[in-house]
Amino acid sequence: MEFIILGLLLFKPMTVYEIRMYVQRNLTTICSDSLGSIQIAIKKLLNKGYIVTNEYVERGLTKKRHAITALGVNQFKSWAGSPINIAKMTNMEESKFYFLGTASKEKRISFIKSYIASLKEQQNKLIAIKEFTKANEDTAIRMNLERISNEKQINDNLVVVSEERDLKAIFRNTYAYQIYLLEYGLNRTKSDIAFYEKILKLEMEK
Repeated sequence: MEFIILGLLLFKPMTVYEIRMYVQRNLTTICSDSLGSIQIAIKKLLNKGYIVTNEYVERGLTKKRHAITALGVNQFKSWAGSPINIAKMTNMEESKFYFLGTASKEKRISFIKSYIASLKEQQNKLIAIKEFTKANEDTAIRMNLERISNEKQINDNLVVVSEERDLKAIFRNTYAYQIYLLEYGLNRTKSDIAFYEKILKLEMEK
């Protein structure tokens, strides 16, 4: 969660609410969108000096907006592009399947049907996100370039991390890999659905 927040703040300062809304719309298949987990990560980042908090007043309410620091930029740069640690890519929920054979046939069938339904729901969500992202890519890049045109610090941060001086290219690359991840998620979900439908068929035939 900490590096996801750093990645978001690399592009613009955000409130906790804005971070949560972004995660809910785009990253729920990757990380939790709970307010608690985001606040815990924010506290850790503040303690490490990776971000700073600025208060502002909007409609009579005092709000806090978080921004990435130079130390945070360097930390994110070290993390971005580093090899994936396969050992950490685990899902404790899958341990239920490991022991599912101990449950009754009725429960096993119910479990698998429910999981297939959840996978299909996730698949539809990923398809919608991918279609929206692809359809709005050019507009989003143009708007982001306009938004940061006078934000020297954001420009400098993006150049430091990417080692690319063409800001348009930075946004193009960012969107490309977001699409790649969505395609990976869709392919994996499609494969999972096929696998569990096969197991369900075997259960039903017993």
